[in-house]
Amino acid sequence: MESITAGVACSAALALSYYIGYDRAPSIFISLLAGAASGVSFAVVFFAMTVVVAIALPGTFDARLLGVHFVILLAVAPLCGAGIAAFAHHRAMTRMMF
Repeated sequence: MESITAGVACSAALALSYYIGYDRAPSIFISLLAGAASGVSFAVVFFAMTVVVAIALPGTFDARLLGVHFVILLAVAPLCGAGIAAFAHHRAMTRMMF
């Protein structure tokens, strides 16, 4: 259960990073910062939501695995989000305009 929710949170962070980098960021530096912020914010939201669910429904999540997935997500999501946002921004700036 923890792996599925961490995967959903990471996918959402990467999708938002792509959207920000491709369409909203004015420069590559801003897209890097926004992608990293997206990764961190989704990691924190993942942790907060799973803790709330674990308190409301005891036995749903394993506390140790929840912490392990949070630490991994906190390390991986900002790096991947920044990379995807920078790639999307580069792709948006180099596309052919008709």
